[in-house]
Amino acid sequence: MVESVAIHLEGGGNSEATIAPFRQGMSAFLQPLVTAARRQGIRWRIIPYGGRSQAFRYFRNALKTEPEVFHILLVDAEEAVTQTAWAHVKRRIGDQWVAPKGVNEEQCQLMVVVMETWFLADPDAVKEFFKHTKGFDRDAIPPVPPLPIPPKVATVLEAMSKAKVHEILAKATRNTKNEQYQKIKHGAKLLAMINPERVRQQCPACDRLFRTLAEAIGATI
Repeated sequence: MVESVAIHLEGGGNSEATIAPFRQGMSAFLQPLVTAARRQGIRWRIIPYGGRSQAFRYFRNALKTEPEVFHILLVDAEEAVTQTAWAHVKRRIGDQWVAPKGVNEEQCQLMVVVMETWFLADPDAVKEFFKHTKGFDRDAIPPVPPLPIPPKVATVLEAMSKAKVHEILAKATRNTKNEQYQKIKHGAKLLAMINPERVRQQCPACDRLFRTLAEAIGATI
């Protein structure tokens, strides 16, 4: 069991005014783990950055400056994942990141394909969020398979392209006045609203994140 956890998160813009909501949103999403960690006196930090390259750079530096901390890099996969997380970011054009010496596979976690994929895993929460927004198209958000989901079906959302995920959210909000979906404007709030259990059941990569953190802090989830 670790004594301190730091999650280096992609997203949040370039100012504290936009970064803070993402810290709060991810904390709300991971609340069962946050509570379990603090109950055991484990220090817990979520550190958002403006972009994925910045997140990786600070993650890599933190490994050197705080070697006693269990550091996790959490970024969008940007595309379907067909190999291990570190192999994925090493292969992906635009990243080509090499795993720092001494890290394990679980220290690289991916939001597959992007954070917004997690929103589609809980369409009820998305509809609740926009329910008072005139022009919101509830039918544009596709239903998810009923639970329990067979293993092969659980990968449907994670196989959906980034473009398709954003197309769905854009279509649902295209007729709303000044409320078209924007990551900085809506992402953190939606993250705080979605049900983590639903997302874990629909998105194996999210379940992997929860299981990794639970094992690190000695929690049962």
